Amino acid sequence: MKRLLQAVALSAILCSLSSIVSAREVTSMNKGWDFTPTRSTGMMRWGPARQSGEKVDLPHTWNAADFMNDGGYRRGYGTYTKQFDIPESYRDKRVFVKFEAAGSMATVLVNGKIVGEHKGPYNTFTFDITKYLNIGASNTITVICNNEPQFDIAPQGGDFNLYGGLYRDTWMIVTESACISPVYYGSSGVFVHQNLVNEKRAELGIDVRLSTSTDYDGCEVYVALEDASGKVVADKKSTLINNDIASCLLGLDNPHLWNGKDDPYLYKVVAVLKKDGKEIDRVEEQVGLRYFWVDKNNGFFLNGKHLKLQGVCRHQDWGDLAVALKEENHLADYDMFDEIGANALRLAHYPQAKFMFQEADRRGYIVWEEIPFVGSYVSTEDFDGNLILQLKEMILQNYNHPSICFWGLFNEIHDKIDPIVSEMNTISHELDPGRLTVAATDQEGSFLHITDGIAWNKYYGWYYDTVSDLAKFLDTWHSTYPDAMIGISEYGGGGSKLHHVAKYGPEDETNVRETSRARFHPEEKQTYLHINDWKAIAERDFVWGSFVWNMFDFASSMRQEGDTNNQNDKGLVTRDRKTRKDAFYFYKANWNKKENTVHLCSKEYTEREEDTTDVIVFTSAPSAKLYINGKLVGNAKTDAYATVRWDNVRLAKGENRVVVKTALGEDSATWVVK
Repeated sequence: MKRLLQAVALSAILCSLSSIVSAREVTSMNKGWDFTPTRSTGMMRWGPARQSGEKVDLPHTWNAADFMNDGGYRRGYGTYTKQFDIPESYRDKRVFVKFEAAGSMATVLVNGKIVGEHKGPYNTFTFDITKYLNIGASNTITVICNNEPQFDIAPQGGDFNLYGGLYRDTWMIVTESACISPVYYGSSGVFVHQNLVNEKRAELGIDVRLSTSTDYDGCEVYVALEDASGKVVADKKSTLINNDIASCLLGLDNPHLWNGKDDPYLYKVVAVLKKDGKEIDRVEEQVGLRYFWVDKNNGFFLNGKHLKLQGVCRHQDWGDLAVALKEENHLADYDMFDEIGANALRLAHYPQAKFMFQEADRRGYIVWEEIPFVGSYVSTEDFDGNLILQLKEMILQNYNHPSICFWGLFNEIHDKIDPIVSEMNTISHELDPGRLTVAATDQEGSFLHITDGIAWNKYYGWYYDTVSDLAKFLDTWHSTYPDAMIGISEYGGGGSKLHHVAKYGPEDETNVRETSRARFHPEEKQTYLHINDWKAIAERDFVWGSFVWNMFDFASSMRQEGDTNNQNDKGLVTRDRKTRKDAFYFYKANWNKKENTVHLCSKEYTEREEDTTDVIVFTSAPSAKLYINGKLVGNAKTDAYATVRWDNVRLAKGENRVVVKTALGEDSATWVVK
């Protein structure tokens, strides 16, 4: 009996191993590339070209060393070449190569033959390279990237840099002759439609896109929904494959809803392709079950409950890395999103790394994602086609992420765009009827009323007018267009940790255009703008969402202002992620009620000419006491926006030890008056 049990156990293990071996193989191709800053096929007539360039691993951009140069960063060609072996065991397999992004266009060659071309710097693309391979031998893959401006590729420009290179991960995928398609617009091939979701019932439609180099004889698709513990809670199989698609319906009573940051619960959809009863391919996708809507008077609702969207914008631009980011960089950014207490992200102005959406799902963020229709519009068939391609790729690649609630169609386009926006809006709803379309604008126009919602980039008090005009604008626009969904997609202003003033208030809001483009960007002005901007937004529930511009300073070759050339300094955190600005703590004190905040502003203004100053503190404590050189200056209550302030405080000549004490802790600085 014991031997029989052992035999059964061994048989089970072997079956399990057989299943693992038969499923697709996914292997990183990030290591060991040869890079040259030229255009080359990577081949000579007699074989692979001798490798003479720089040895690099991916992610990689050739702009990491020059993206902050006053002379501009290089835009042109770069060639990546890699040798790889294909074993004899792959003779009857299919081999794909998947690039998570390449800037801005890429031509892929295998053994000197062109496999395909992709135009667009931010989306994933996958090619079937099977027929180009030498089985049982060494092979050469070459990727020629080009980030020169081109009239048929979006974006045409913008207040950010357009980097070149293979700056995200690259993978080799090996499957049987029939598989779940890796090439359908760069997607996973599995699409989970949330046909009905509420607290009592979830009904899901699952489409599995397939591909075969032969036929589907003996094939069937099995789909299972697993809960967070791995238990199968619903499953079904389908033997009907029509036009390379297998579909089935799954139902679940009393689903555990994905409820944003409060409870980002995730299920897993497992799609398995079997042939003659044996598993030959598998794709797993995490999904969150939720429903949402936007009320034109009361804002965003998740699972029937109002949720004030406290958002920040983020560029994929980091310290000295430029755009070649790894998971550790994305996680560091998310830790700061958590710290500040944000619950929504606008990942502008283009699709960002897949990991960003996966982490948004896991942490419970509401996400606005958009295509790079920014800078300007080229009214040609080719450019329209590229916009539509990038739109389809963005939606289909990220279809299953519960965090994404909004598809963005354009940002600050000042051209006649009604026809193309209407077409993209229709395509978005055809591909994904469950999400809303939005756009970001800085001007009036008929195109504002095409998407489901509109959001404004408004910099009152920074580029024009005064910060108090934001409230007036919102009230007027909502009154004029009561049926419109209105949000704020960008707001704020620049701020330098090196530039300071002792006081900043309404009386200083003059010549804002000139000062915004000038060298002197006092941090106190940025703080003042954010305090007043957020008050206007917080008091208006009809604003369905707002997004600070920007969470982090970022590189922009068009900027010659503030303390650093080629940098947009509107971030709440410096580009290297090392220093949080005062405005960061304003939001943390208002948004993050799980942590205690006590922050004294202007701590870095240590050497002063003025002997009179405003003292501002952001705190989650109910009150604060101010001491200067050990003497109590005053005890003040915290206002409704987590702020305590003392105006026109006199400082002594020489050293002033400034201490703020609260029931939750204290903060201090030393200010020296000359």
